[in-house]
Amino acid sequence: MSSTRERRQRELAAARAARQAQRRREAHLRQRKRITVIAAVVVVAIVGSVIASVLLSGGSDDNNELTSTAPTQTATTPKTSALPAGQTSKVGDCVYTSTGEAPSRQVSLPTAAATVNKNPATMVITTDQGTITAALDADKAPCTVNALRSLAEAGFYTDTACHRQTGGADAGISVLQCGDPTATGTGGPGFGYANENTEGVNYNRGVLAMAHSSQPDSNGSQFFINYADPTADGASALAGGYTVFGHITEGLDVLDKLTSPGIEGGGSDGTPASKAQIRSIEINQEQ
Repeated sequence: MSSTRERRQRELAAARAARQAQRRREAHLRQRKRITVIAAVVVVAIVGSVIASVLLSGGSDDNNELTSTAPTQTATTPKTSALPAGQTSKVGDCVYTSTGEAPSRQVSLPTAAATVNKNPATMVITTDQGTITAALDADKAPCTVNALRSLAEAGFYTDTACHRQTGGADAGISVLQCGDPTATGTGGPGFGYANENTEGVNYNRGVLAMAHSSQPDSNGSQFFINYADPTADGASALAGGYTVFGHITEGLDVLDKLTSPGIEGGGSDGTPASKAQIRSIEINQEQ
């Protein structure tokens, strides 16, 4: 009898030990799953914050994320005067609103008109490494194309530096950011306008899109050129946030010359090592 009781106690103890071991294994698996999910969320958050930092342009919210990178050239543009904040110009359904800040170069609001031109347009970017030609989608991004054409015709982009480059797997995106005559990342035309053409687009190699600040309707003059396809996380972070207005049709080799030297001092974000320069921008559009 005693032997039977002892055997039964050993069986019960073994069963308890087995249950405890199973519970520990299940708890460990749950913990590993939580860590994996948290890590994935952190990666997306980091990529998103890098993209936000890179693609934010200066504006009325005093957002200076881009000023941590030293400018590639000293601004030599003359002093400019600002239009009163809130002053608007309407071109068709496009509304351009003064920010109340002085433009980096003296330009005015786009000229008011009853309609906005939605015909095909071509952008020719002459750089110190050669010429890049892009087809602009004025049908889907008419307000952007109209604004850029107005700025180009005023010489806003002439002899300016592309002030920032980001790239590599850690960044999630590969972009060259241009369009600020001050080369600090905070310059602009003194007016802003809303996003357009953000749905169903991609930010693959050769695509051109607008940078903006964290404020609404803050597209201005700064734009970025994607020189490589983004990672999955990079594409997710960009999705729906930035106006796509065109794509390169000729000159990807020139883009590679501007970006292949990488980033000054190494790393994944900063001043282009090539000191990329825009000599001029010309936009031709059918009337």
